[in-house]
Amino acid sequence: MPGKVKTARLCLLVAGWLKIATAGLFLFIFVAGSVFIGSGERSGLLGSALLGALGLVLCAASVAAGAVDLIAAIGVRQRAPWARVLGVVLGILLLPLFPVGTVLGLFVLTGLLGDDGREWFSPGPANF
Repeated sequence: MPGKVKTARLCLLVAGWLKIATAGLFLFIFVAGSVFIGSGERSGLLGSALLGALGLVLCAASVAAGAVDLIAAIGVRQRAPWARVLGVVLGILLLPLFPVGTVLGLFVLTGLLGDDGREWFSPGPANF
């Protein structure tokens, strides 16, 4: 695997695991918040339920986004043509997430859209 493609794959892995770690943080913050808000009053219990539900939804969305990044990284390792397209889309989606996402997105795009990426995903035996 060429160096730039390997770097792009590593960046996808890092982005995926960061999103999964963010899911855990969301879960902790929202569950802790819902426990502290729920004080026994009717309005407090409603706020607690809404806050807990929102936390679960954000947690699930973040885990799903992280899983997509990890799947793309696995596909890049296996030279799957769909992984290059998915990796480019994910790299573009990472760009607005300043500052870490921007750096990761630039490395992903550079690795997958450059000459190394074109050769890695071309049909035929790998020369690397």
